[in-house]
Amino acid sequence: MATRDIKKLNQGKANLSQHNHYDFSVMKPFVKFGIGAMGAIAHTLVGIVKAIPKPHDDEHAKSKNNKIIKI
Repeated sequence: MATRDIKKLNQGKANLSQHNHYDFSVMKPFVKFGIGAMGAIAHTLVGIVKAIPKPHDDEHAKSKNNKIIKI
């Protein structure tokens, strides 16, 4: 049925330098958005990791406050 009109692609000789430039100009906004999104995710993850309290910080704070000086 559908075998009557088969289009043969890539039969013409295209200039590869123009083709590659066209691909870059089409993909540039998507690449720029992807890089910006990865930067935003990285900044968020750094903020989350910095906000997590470390277990050894609590022990040092408790030992400093519980000092008893006898005279």
